Amino acid sequence: MLRLLRYIVRRVKKIKSYLRLKQAYFLALKMERSDDPRRLFSKVSNSNLASKAVLWEALYYLREKRSPIYDVITESLDDFELNSLVSLDRALASPSQLTLRELEVFIEFYKYKKKSINNESAFRRLLIALIVKKLPSCQAYEAFDRAGLLSGITIHQVLKVLNKASIEGEKEIFYNLISKYSRQMNSSAKIKTAYWQQRMYKSSDEKYKSIEADFCRLEKSISKEYAGYLFPLYQSIPKDRNLIDCLINDESIGKIKSSVELAIRARTPYSFVRLNDGEGYGFSRTLPCAFDMERQELHWWGEKLPLTLRNKIQEDFRRSLPEHDMVGIPSVFRFIDELSINRDYSIFNNALLCRLFTLCHGYLKLYDGRACITEGQINLYLFDREYIAKLARLAQRVIFISGAKREYLQSVFDDVPHATYIELPTHRLLKTEKFSYTEATQPLPYVYENYLEQIRELAGPGVVFFISAGFVGKIFAAEVAKNGGVALDVGQILMNIVANHVDA
Repeated sequence: MLRLLRYIVRRVKKIKSYLRLKQAYFLALKMERSDDPRRLFSKVSNSNLASKAVLWEALYYLREKRSPIYDVITESLDDFELNSLVSLDRALASPSQLTLRELEVFIEFYKYKKKSINNESAFRRLLIALIVKKLPSCQAYEAFDRAGLLSGITIHQVLKVLNKASIEGEKEIFYNLISKYSRQMNSSAKIKTAYWQQRMYKSSDEKYKSIEADFCRLEKSISKEYAGYLFPLYQSIPKDRNLIDCLINDESIGKIKSSVELAIRARTPYSFVRLNDGEGYGFSRTLPCAFDMERQELHWWGEKLPLTLRNKIQEDFRRSLPEHDMVGIPSVFRFIDELSINRDYSIFNNALLCRLFTLCHGYLKLYDGRACITEGQINLYLFDREYIAKLARLAQRVIFISGAKREYLQSVFDDVPHATYIELPTHRLLKTEKFSYTEATQPLPYVYENYLEQIRELAGPGVVFFISAGFVGKIFAAEVAKNGGVALDVGQILMNIVANHVDA
Protein backbone atom coordinates (compact mmCIF):
# COMPACT_ATOMS: atom_id res chain seq x y z
CA MET A 1 0.00 0.00 0.00
CA LEU A 2 2.81 2.41 0.93
CA ARG A 3 4.55 1.72 -2.37
CA LEU A 4 1.31 2.45 -4.24
CA LEU A 5 0.85 5.74 -2.40
CA ARG A 6 4.40 6.80 -3.25
CA TYR A 7 3.80 5.93 -6.88
CA ILE A 8 0.58 7.99 -6.92
CA VAL A 9 2.37 10.98 -5.33
CA ARG A 10 5.15 10.80 -7.95
CA ARG A 11 2.61 10.61 -10.79
CA VAL A 12 0.65 13.58 -9.45
CA LYS A 13 3.87 15.63 -9.20
CA LYS A 14 4.79 14.71 -12.77
CA ILE A 15 1.35 15.67 -14.07
CA LYS A 16 1.47 18.99 -12.20
CA SER A 17 4.94 19.67 -13.59
CA TYR A 18 3.81 18.84 -17.12
CA LEU A 19 0.77 21.13 -16.87
CA ARG A 20 2.90 23.95 -15.44
CA LEU A 21 5.46 23.65 -18.24
CA LYS A 22 2.71 23.52 -20.85
CA GLN A 23 1.11 26.69 -19.48
CA ALA A 24 4.53 28.39 -19.35
CA TYR A 25 5.27 27.41 -22.96
CA PHE A 26 2.04 28.90 -24.28
CA LEU A 27 2.56 32.06 -22.20
CA ALA A 28 6.07 32.44 -23.65
CA LEU A 29 4.68 32.09 -27.18
CA LYS A 30 2.07 34.77 -26.47
CA MET A 31 4.75 37.14 -25.21
CA GLU A 32 6.89 36.56 -28.31
CA ARG A 33 3.93 37.39 -30.54
CA SER A 34 2.79 40.40 -28.52
CA ASP A 35 3.37 43.99 -29.63
CA ASP A 36 4.00 44.90 -25.98
CA PRO A 37 5.39 41.80 -24.20
CA ARG A 38 6.35 43.71 -21.05
CA ARG A 39 2.80 44.99 -20.61
CA LEU A 40 1.37 41.51 -21.25
CA PHE A 41 3.71 39.94 -18.68
CA SER A 42 2.78 42.59 -16.11
CA LYS A 43 -0.92 42.04 -16.77
CA VAL A 44 -0.66 38.26 -16.34
CA SER A 45 1.48 38.68 -13.23
CA ASN A 46 -0.81 41.20 -11.52
CA SER A 47 -4.02 39.40 -12.38
CA ASN A 48 -2.85 36.08 -10.91
CA LEU A 49 -3.69 34.31 -14.17
CA ALA A 50 -0.47 32.37 -13.75
CA SER A 51 1.54 31.32 -10.72
CA LYS A 52 5.03 32.66 -10.13
CA ALA A 53 6.33 29.19 -10.97
CA VAL A 54 4.68 29.42 -14.40
CA LEU A 55 5.91 33.00 -14.90
CA TRP A 56 9.50 31.97 -14.14
CA GLU A 57 9.28 28.89 -16.38
CA ALA A 58 8.02 31.13 -19.21
CA LEU A 59 10.89 33.57 -18.69
CA TYR A 60 13.42 30.75 -18.47
CA TYR A 61 12.10 29.25 -21.71
CA LEU A 62 12.67 32.60 -23.45
CA ARG A 63 16.12 32.85 -21.90
CA GLU A 64 17.16 29.39 -23.05
CA LYS A 65 15.84 30.19 -26.50
CA ARG A 66 17.96 33.37 -26.44
CA SER A 67 14.86 35.37 -27.32
CA PRO A 68 15.34 39.18 -27.26
CA ILE A 69 11.93 39.33 -25.54
CA TYR A 70 13.58 38.00 -22.36
CA ASP A 71 15.78 41.10 -22.13
CA VAL A 72 12.80 43.37 -22.82
CA ILE A 73 10.65 41.88 -20.06
CA THR A 74 13.35 41.49 -17.43
CA GLU A 75 14.68 45.02 -17.84
CA SER A 76 12.24 46.07 -15.10
CA LEU A 77 10.32 43.55 -12.99
CA ASP A 78 8.08 44.61 -10.11
CA ASP A 79 8.03 41.22 -8.42
CA PHE A 80 10.93 40.88 -5.94
CA GLU A 81 11.21 37.09 -6.23
CA LEU A 82 11.26 37.05 -10.03
CA ASN A 83 13.65 39.99 -10.07
CA SER A 84 15.94 38.12 -7.66
CA LEU A 85 15.90 35.04 -9.91
CA VAL A 86 16.81 37.17 -12.93
CA SER A 87 19.56 38.91 -10.94
CA LEU A 88 20.98 35.55 -9.86
CA ASP A 89 20.96 34.35 -13.45
CA ARG A 90 22.68 37.51 -14.72
CA ALA A 91 25.30 37.38 -11.99
CA LEU A 92 26.08 33.82 -13.07
CA ALA A 93 26.54 34.86 -16.70
CA SER A 94 28.65 37.93 -15.89
CA PRO A 95 32.46 37.69 -15.78
CA SER A 96 32.51 40.50 -13.19
CA GLN A 97 33.32 39.87 -9.58
CA LEU A 98 30.55 39.59 -7.01
CA THR A 99 31.31 40.98 -3.57
CA LEU A 100 30.56 38.93 -0.48
CA ARG A 101 28.06 41.60 0.52
CA GLU A 102 26.18 41.28 -2.78
CA LEU A 103 26.16 37.49 -2.47
CA GLU A 104 25.01 37.76 1.13
CA VAL A 105 21.81 39.51 -0.01
CA PHE A 106 20.83 36.38 -1.97
CA ILE A 107 21.92 34.07 0.87
CA GLU A 108 19.93 35.98 3.49
CA PHE A 109 16.84 36.11 1.29
CA TYR A 110 16.95 32.36 0.72
CA LYS A 111 17.74 31.52 4.35
CA TYR A 112 14.81 33.45 5.83
CA LYS A 113 12.28 33.33 2.99
CA LYS A 114 12.75 29.89 1.43
CA LYS A 115 9.46 28.56 2.80
CA SER A 116 7.58 31.37 1.05
CA ILE A 117 9.54 31.30 -2.23
CA ASN A 118 7.29 29.98 -4.98
CA ASN A 119 10.28 28.95 -7.13
CA GLU A 120 12.36 27.58 -4.26
CA SER A 121 14.06 24.82 -6.27
CA ALA A 122 15.03 27.22 -9.09
CA PHE A 123 16.30 29.80 -6.58
CA ARG A 124 18.28 27.13 -4.71
CA ARG A 125 19.83 25.77 -7.92
CA LEU A 126 20.91 29.23 -9.12
CA LEU A 127 22.20 30.24 -5.68
CA ILE A 128 24.33 27.10 -5.38
CA ALA A 129 25.74 27.63 -8.88
CA LEU A 130 26.54 31.27 -8.06
CA ILE A 131 28.26 30.40 -4.77
CA VAL A 132 30.42 27.76 -6.45
CA LYS A 133 31.32 30.00 -9.40
CA LYS A 134 32.10 33.20 -7.52
CA LEU A 135 33.68 31.96 -4.28
CA PRO A 136 36.82 29.90 -3.60
CA SER A 137 35.96 26.32 -2.64
CA CYS A 138 36.92 26.91 1.03
CA GLN A 139 34.41 29.79 1.25
CA ALA A 140 31.75 28.04 -0.83
CA TYR A 141 31.18 25.33 1.77
CA GLU A 142 30.87 27.99 4.48
CA ALA A 143 28.36 29.89 2.33
CA PHE A 144 26.28 26.72 1.93
CA ASP A 145 26.20 26.48 5.71
CA ARG A 146 25.14 30.13 6.15
CA ALA A 147 22.34 29.68 3.61
CA GLY A 148 21.08 26.57 5.39
CA LEU A 149 21.85 24.38 2.41
CA LEU A 150 24.13 21.78 4.01
CA SER A 151 21.36 19.76 5.63
CA GLY A 152 19.82 19.00 2.27
CA ILE A 153 22.91 19.15 0.07
CA THR A 154 22.86 16.66 -2.79
CA ILE A 155 25.74 14.71 -4.25
CA HIS A 156 25.33 16.81 -7.40
CA GLN A 157 26.08 19.96 -5.37
CA VAL A 158 29.00 18.29 -3.60
CA LEU A 159 30.44 17.52 -7.05
CA LYS A 160 30.31 21.21 -7.93
CA VAL A 161 32.48 22.04 -4.92
CA LEU A 162 34.83 19.14 -5.68
CA ASN A 163 35.29 20.44 -9.22
CA LYS A 164 36.11 23.92 -7.92
CA ALA A 165 38.50 22.55 -5.28
CA SER A 166 40.29 20.57 -8.00
CA ILE A 167 40.71 23.65 -10.21
CA GLU A 168 42.06 25.64 -7.26
CA GLY A 169 44.36 22.84 -6.12
CA GLU A 170 42.65 22.69 -2.70
CA LYS A 171 43.64 19.09 -1.97
CA GLU A 172 42.59 19.08 1.68
CA ILE A 173 39.04 20.23 0.86
CA PHE A 174 38.89 17.81 -2.08
CA TYR A 175 39.87 14.72 -0.09
CA ASN A 176 37.74 15.68 2.94
CA LEU A 177 34.67 15.80 0.70
CA ILE A 178 35.65 12.55 -1.04
CA SER A 179 35.96 10.73 2.28
CA LYS A 180 32.63 12.12 3.48
CA TYR A 181 30.53 11.52 0.35
CA SER A 182 32.25 8.74 -1.64
CA ARG A 183 29.65 6.13 -0.63
CA GLN A 184 26.94 8.23 -2.27
CA MET A 185 28.81 8.37 -5.59
CA ASN A 186 27.76 6.20 -8.52
CA SER A 187 30.04 5.20 -11.41
CA SER A 188 29.44 8.50 -13.27
CA ALA A 189 30.38 10.56 -10.21
CA LYS A 190 33.51 8.45 -9.68
CA ILE A 191 34.65 9.07 -13.28
CA LYS A 192 34.34 12.80 -12.62
CA THR A 193 36.32 12.70 -9.39
CA ALA A 194 39.02 10.49 -10.97
CA TYR A 195 39.55 13.16 -13.66
CA TRP A 196 39.47 16.04 -11.15
CA GLN A 197 41.94 14.25 -8.89
CA GLN A 198 44.36 13.79 -11.78
CA ARG A 199 43.94 17.46 -12.73
CA MET A 200 45.40 18.49 -9.36
CA TYR A 201 48.64 16.57 -10.01
CA LYS A 202 49.19 16.99 -13.78
CA SER A 203 51.87 14.35 -13.94
CA SER A 204 50.88 11.49 -16.24
CA ASP A 205 50.28 11.12 -19.98
CA GLU A 206 48.91 7.58 -19.56
CA LYS A 207 46.02 8.58 -17.30
CA TYR A 208 44.18 10.22 -20.21
CA LYS A 209 43.73 6.89 -22.01
CA SER A 210 42.70 5.18 -18.79
CA ILE A 211 40.05 7.79 -17.93
CA GLU A 212 38.80 7.82 -21.52
CA ALA A 213 38.45 4.03 -21.53
CA ASP A 214 36.52 4.10 -18.23
CA PHE A 215 34.22 6.79 -19.65
CA CYS A 216 33.51 4.71 -22.76
CA ARG A 217 32.57 1.72 -20.60
CA LEU A 218 29.80 3.57 -18.76
CA GLU A 219 26.25 2.45 -19.49
CA LYS A 220 25.34 5.92 -20.70
CA SER A 221 24.16 7.09 -24.13
CA ILE A 222 26.78 9.86 -24.19
CA SER A 223 29.54 7.27 -23.59
CA LYS A 224 28.30 5.04 -26.39
CA GLU A 225 27.94 7.98 -28.77
CA TYR A 226 31.45 9.19 -27.89
CA ALA A 227 32.86 5.71 -28.55
CA GLY A 228 30.98 5.45 -31.85
CA TYR A 229 31.18 8.94 -33.36
CA LEU A 230 34.31 10.52 -31.86
CA PHE A 231 36.77 8.01 -30.38
CA PRO A 232 38.01 6.76 -33.80
CA LEU A 233 38.56 10.36 -34.93
CA TYR A 234 40.57 11.26 -31.82
CA GLN A 235 42.67 8.14 -32.44
CA SER A 236 43.65 9.48 -35.86
CA ILE A 237 45.49 12.50 -34.37
CA PRO A 238 49.25 11.93 -34.90
CA LYS A 239 51.05 11.28 -31.61
CA ASP A 240 53.51 14.14 -32.14
CA ARG A 241 50.55 16.51 -32.68
CA ASN A 242 48.45 15.31 -29.76
CA LEU A 243 48.45 17.61 -26.71
CA ILE A 244 44.84 17.02 -25.77
CA ASP A 245 45.77 15.72 -22.32
CA CYS A 246 47.12 19.13 -21.26
CA LEU A 247 44.67 19.56 -18.35
CA ILE A 248 46.29 16.63 -16.53
CA ASN A 249 49.79 16.74 -18.02
CA ASP A 250 52.21 19.59 -17.33
CA GLU A 251 54.53 18.35 -20.08
CA SER A 252 51.84 19.09 -22.68
CA ILE A 253 51.27 22.56 -21.19
CA GLY A 254 55.01 23.17 -21.50
CA LYS A 255 54.99 22.16 -25.17
CA ILE A 256 52.10 24.53 -25.91
CA LYS A 257 53.88 27.44 -24.23
CA SER A 258 57.15 26.65 -26.02
CA SER A 259 55.36 26.53 -29.38
CA VAL A 260 53.74 29.93 -28.82
CA GLU A 261 56.86 31.62 -27.46
CA LEU A 262 59.08 30.20 -30.22
CA ALA A 263 56.77 31.59 -32.91
CA ILE A 264 56.87 35.06 -31.33
CA ARG A 265 60.65 35.07 -30.90
CA ALA A 266 61.28 33.69 -34.41
CA ARG A 267 58.84 36.21 -35.98
CA THR A 268 57.10 33.38 -37.83
CA PRO A 269 53.37 33.20 -38.74
CA TYR A 270 51.33 31.31 -36.16
CA SER A 271 47.68 30.84 -35.25
CA PHE A 272 46.35 29.35 -32.03
CA VAL A 273 42.55 29.01 -31.77
CA ARG A 274 40.03 27.13 -29.64
CA LEU A 275 36.86 25.54 -30.95
CA ASN A 276 34.11 24.76 -28.45
CA ASP A 277 30.41 23.93 -28.64
CA GLY A 278 29.40 27.22 -30.31
CA GLU A 279 31.79 26.61 -33.20
CA GLY A 280 29.63 23.64 -34.14
CA TYR A 281 27.72 26.43 -35.93
CA GLY A 282 30.30 26.08 -38.70
CA PHE A 283 29.60 22.35 -39.17
CA SER A 284 25.88 22.33 -38.48
CA ARG A 285 24.90 19.45 -40.77
CA THR A 286 27.51 16.79 -39.97
CA LEU A 287 25.56 14.64 -37.47
CA PRO A 288 21.97 13.35 -37.28
CA CYS A 289 21.19 15.60 -34.27
CA ALA A 290 19.84 19.06 -35.11
CA PHE A 291 22.16 22.01 -34.41
CA ASP A 292 20.00 25.07 -33.70
CA MET A 293 21.69 27.79 -35.76
CA GLU A 294 19.11 30.46 -35.03
CA ARG A 295 19.49 29.98 -31.28
CA GLN A 296 23.26 30.30 -31.61
CA GLU A 297 22.93 33.56 -33.56
CA LEU A 298 20.54 34.96 -30.96
CA HIS A 299 22.96 33.91 -28.20
CA TRP A 300 25.96 35.62 -29.80
CA TRP A 301 24.55 38.55 -31.71
CA GLY A 302 20.98 39.05 -30.51
CA GLU A 303 19.35 38.45 -33.90
CA LYS A 304 18.93 35.89 -36.64
CA LEU A 305 21.21 36.44 -39.62
CA PRO A 306 20.03 36.61 -43.22
CA LEU A 307 20.68 33.25 -44.90
CA THR A 308 23.25 34.70 -47.33
CA LEU A 309 25.28 36.22 -44.47
CA ARG A 310 25.01 33.04 -42.42
CA ASN A 311 26.32 30.95 -45.33
CA LYS A 312 29.16 33.37 -45.99
CA ILE A 313 30.39 33.57 -42.42
CA GLN A 314 30.24 29.78 -42.06
CA GLU A 315 32.18 29.31 -45.30
CA ASP A 316 34.83 31.87 -44.24
CA PHE A 317 35.15 30.01 -40.93
CA ARG A 318 35.69 26.63 -42.64
CA ARG A 319 38.21 28.16 -45.06
CA SER A 320 40.18 29.54 -42.11
CA LEU A 321 40.77 26.13 -40.50
CA PRO A 322 43.88 25.01 -42.48
CA GLU A 323 45.67 28.22 -41.41
CA HIS A 324 45.77 27.31 -37.70
CA ASP A 325 48.85 25.75 -36.09
CA MET A 326 47.40 24.92 -32.67
CA VAL A 327 43.71 24.04 -32.33
CA GLY A 328 41.85 23.39 -29.08
CA ILE A 329 38.80 21.13 -29.24
CA PRO A 330 36.71 19.51 -26.49
CA SER A 331 38.52 16.49 -25.05
CA VAL A 332 36.95 13.57 -23.22
CA PHE A 333 37.25 15.71 -20.08
CA ARG A 334 34.65 18.15 -21.40
CA PHE A 335 32.21 15.28 -21.92
CA ILE A 336 32.95 13.99 -18.41
CA ASP A 337 32.21 17.45 -17.01
CA GLU A 338 28.88 17.47 -18.86
CA LEU A 339 28.04 13.90 -17.84
CA SER A 340 24.87 13.72 -15.75
CA ILE A 341 25.10 11.45 -12.72
CA ASN A 342 21.33 10.86 -12.69
CA ARG A 343 19.97 11.23 -16.22
CA ASP A 344 20.83 9.51 -19.47
CA TYR A 345 21.50 12.43 -21.79
CA SER A 346 22.22 11.92 -25.46
CA ILE A 347 23.07 14.10 -28.45
CA PHE A 348 19.43 13.64 -29.42
CA ASN A 349 17.91 15.02 -26.21
CA ASN A 350 20.56 17.49 -25.01
CA ALA A 351 21.34 20.57 -27.12
CA LEU A 352 24.77 21.20 -25.55
CA LEU A 353 25.93 17.66 -26.23
CA CYS A 354 24.68 17.98 -29.81
CA ARG A 355 26.74 21.18 -30.25
CA LEU A 356 29.87 19.58 -28.75
CA PHE A 357 29.61 16.42 -30.86
CA THR A 358 28.84 18.46 -34.00
CA LEU A 359 31.98 20.56 -33.49
CA CYS A 360 34.33 17.65 -32.74
CA HIS A 361 32.99 15.46 -35.52
CA GLY A 362 32.93 18.31 -38.05
CA TYR A 363 36.47 19.51 -37.34
CA LEU A 364 38.16 16.12 -37.03
CA LYS A 365 36.58 14.94 -40.30
CA LEU A 366 38.38 17.84 -42.04
CA TYR A 367 41.57 17.61 -39.97
CA ASP A 368 44.66 16.99 -42.12
CA GLY A 369 47.14 16.14 -39.35
CA ARG A 370 49.13 19.38 -39.60
CA ALA A 371 47.91 21.35 -36.57
CA CYS A 372 48.67 20.37 -32.99
CA ILE A 373 45.48 19.45 -31.13
CA THR A 374 44.86 20.49 -27.55
CA GLU A 375 41.94 20.98 -25.15
CA GLY A 376 39.30 23.54 -26.14
CA GLN A 377 39.21 25.17 -22.70
CA ILE A 378 42.99 25.47 -22.39
CA ASN A 379 42.72 29.29 -22.38
CA LEU A 380 41.26 29.13 -18.85
CA TYR A 381 44.45 27.44 -17.61
CA LEU A 382 47.07 28.94 -19.93
CA PHE A 383 46.37 32.66 -20.13
CA ASP A 384 46.31 35.10 -17.25
CA ARG A 385 47.32 38.75 -17.08
CA GLU A 386 50.94 37.94 -16.28
CA TYR A 387 51.39 35.43 -19.11
CA ILE A 388 49.76 37.73 -21.66
CA ALA A 389 52.07 40.55 -20.50
CA LYS A 390 55.08 38.21 -20.79
CA LEU A 391 54.16 37.27 -24.37
CA ALA A 392 53.58 40.94 -25.18
CA ARG A 393 57.13 41.77 -24.06
CA LEU A 394 58.47 39.23 -26.56
CA ALA A 395 56.62 40.92 -29.42
CA GLN A 396 57.63 43.82 -31.58
CA ARG A 397 54.09 45.12 -31.49
CA VAL A 398 50.84 44.01 -29.79
CA ILE A 399 47.23 44.23 -30.98
CA PHE A 400 44.23 43.50 -28.77
CA ILE A 401 40.98 42.65 -30.62
CA SER A 402 37.99 42.34 -28.31
CA GLY A 403 34.65 43.69 -27.17
CA ALA A 404 36.30 45.55 -24.27
CA LYS A 405 36.66 49.31 -24.23
CA ARG A 406 40.12 50.60 -25.04
CA GLU A 407 40.52 52.52 -21.76
CA TYR A 408 39.80 49.45 -19.63
CA LEU A 409 42.29 47.27 -21.47
CA GLN A 410 44.91 50.03 -21.28
CA SER A 411 44.37 50.19 -17.53
CA VAL A 412 44.79 46.42 -17.15
CA PHE A 413 47.87 46.20 -19.42
CA ASP A 414 49.53 49.49 -18.49
CA ASP A 415 52.92 47.75 -18.68
CA VAL A 416 52.40 47.02 -22.41
CA PRO A 417 53.07 50.45 -23.97
CA HIS A 418 53.39 49.23 -27.58
CA ALA A 419 49.78 48.03 -27.87
CA THR A 420 46.97 48.90 -30.25
CA TYR A 421 43.35 48.25 -29.28
CA ILE A 422 40.63 47.32 -31.76
CA GLU A 423 37.14 47.55 -30.27
CA LEU A 424 34.50 45.13 -31.57
CA PRO A 425 30.72 44.95 -31.24
CA THR A 426 30.46 42.94 -28.03
CA HIS A 427 28.73 39.65 -27.21
CA ARG A 428 25.04 40.06 -26.47
CA LEU A 429 25.43 38.86 -22.87
CA LEU A 430 28.19 41.39 -22.13
CA LYS A 431 26.42 44.53 -23.34
CA THR A 432 25.45 45.60 -19.83
CA GLU A 433 29.02 45.38 -18.50
CA LYS A 434 30.59 48.82 -18.03
CA PHE A 435 33.86 47.68 -19.60
CA SER A 436 32.16 46.51 -22.83
CA TYR A 437 32.31 48.47 -26.07
CA THR A 438 28.67 49.24 -26.90
CA GLU A 439 28.91 52.04 -29.46
CA ALA A 440 28.70 49.74 -32.50
CA THR A 441 25.45 50.09 -34.44
CA GLN A 442 25.50 46.56 -35.92
CA PRO A 443 26.45 43.09 -34.63
CA LEU A 444 29.87 41.77 -35.63
CA PRO A 445 28.81 39.54 -38.59
CA TYR A 446 27.66 42.61 -40.54
CA VAL A 447 30.98 44.43 -40.19
CA TYR A 448 33.65 41.74 -39.69
CA GLU A 449 35.11 42.26 -43.17
CA ASN A 450 35.98 45.85 -42.22
CA TYR A 451 38.05 44.49 -39.36
CA LEU A 452 39.76 42.02 -41.71
CA GLU A 453 41.04 45.04 -43.66
CA GLN A 454 42.50 46.50 -40.44
CA ILE A 455 44.14 43.18 -39.61
CA ARG A 456 45.81 42.98 -43.03
CA GLU A 457 47.25 46.45 -42.54
CA LEU A 458 48.55 45.77 -39.02
CA ALA A 459 49.73 42.14 -39.22
CA GLY A 460 53.31 41.21 -39.99
CA PRO A 461 56.41 39.48 -38.55
CA GLY A 462 56.80 40.24 -34.85
CA VAL A 463 53.21 41.44 -34.40
CA VAL A 464 51.13 39.51 -31.84
CA PHE A 465 47.33 39.66 -31.78
CA PHE A 466 45.41 38.75 -28.63
CA ILE A 467 41.91 37.95 -29.87
CA SER A 468 38.61 37.65 -27.99
CA ALA A 469 35.98 37.60 -30.72
CA GLY A 470 34.12 34.29 -30.53
CA PHE A 471 33.27 32.48 -33.75
CA VAL A 472 34.43 35.33 -36.00
CA GLY A 473 37.71 35.50 -34.07
CA LYS A 474 38.84 32.27 -35.77
CA ILE A 475 38.54 34.02 -39.14
CA PHE A 476 40.55 36.95 -37.75
CA ALA A 477 43.27 34.60 -36.42
CA ALA A 478 43.70 32.95 -39.82
CA GLU A 479 44.05 36.36 -41.47
CA VAL A 480 46.75 37.35 -38.97
CA ALA A 481 48.79 34.23 -39.75
CA LYS A 482 48.34 34.63 -43.51
CA ASN A 483 49.87 38.09 -43.19
CA GLY A 484 52.88 37.00 -41.12
CA GLY A 485 51.69 37.69 -37.56
CA VAL A 486 51.02 35.58 -34.47
CA ALA A 487 47.36 35.15 -33.48
CA LEU A 488 46.40 33.96 -29.99
CA ASP A 489 42.73 33.24 -29.40
CA VAL A 490 42.62 34.03 -25.67
CA GLY A 491 38.82 34.19 -25.76
CA GLN A 492 36.58 34.95 -22.79
CA ILE A 493 39.51 34.90 -20.35
CA LEU A 494 40.52 38.36 -21.62
CA MET A 495 37.10 39.76 -20.66
CA ASN A 496 37.35 37.97 -17.29
CA ILE A 497 40.72 39.62 -16.64
CA VAL A 498 39.27 43.05 -17.42
CA ALA A 499 36.13 42.39 -15.35
CA ASN A 500 38.18 41.36 -12.30
CA HIS A 501 40.66 44.22 -12.52
CA VAL A 502 40.37 46.68 -9.64
CA ASP A 503 39.57 49.62 -11.95
CA ALA A 504 36.80 47.81 -13.85
